[in-house]
Amino acid sequence: MPTCKLPGKVVQNTHNLLRDLGEPFPTNCQQPNSNIRFPDSALSAASTNHNKCHWTSLVVYKCLQEAGLIFTEYELPEGEGGVMWSRQKLDEYLNLQDRLVDDYQCLNTTQASGVLSPYFHNITAVVNQQDGSACGWEILRSDLLRVLRLALHKHHSCFNWTRVH
Repeated sequence: MPTCKLPGKVVQNTHNLLRDLGEPFPTNCQQPNSNIRFPDSALSAASTNHNKCHWTSLVVYKCLQEAGLIFTEYELPEGEGGVMWSRQKLDEYLNLQDRLVDDYQCLNTTQASGVLSPYFHNITAVVNQQDGSACGWEILRSDLLRVLRLALHKHHSCFNWTRVH
């Protein structure tokens, strides 16, 4: 059975674009962030190395897929009180995110949904709120960065680093 490995360089570029979108995490968003926690166990749920790689790919894929849905369904607050993100970098990030989700349908399963659904339900609720919307987007960005960083560093061998994509 062929394996479905995400391209490491594309995932790394996705991480870098997300990191460079704007300023570091705003201090005024610290309080709402305490109510929304990405499940720390999400990347450590599998036990064997093969399962770890498959699980890591599923979690990364599901996070990008769910984030894509949020970006599609909700308007990003801009201007005063909104997020101060580079539109060009955001567009580049969204293009890479969409490409990974579209090109790696082999990872489109419900296996990681149970672990991640409560988190994405909570983050969507905050993004949808008028007062907490900008913080919701920043929390989403911060958590996606953490997932991608952990996956790339702790599970480096789980990605395909040779395929040019």
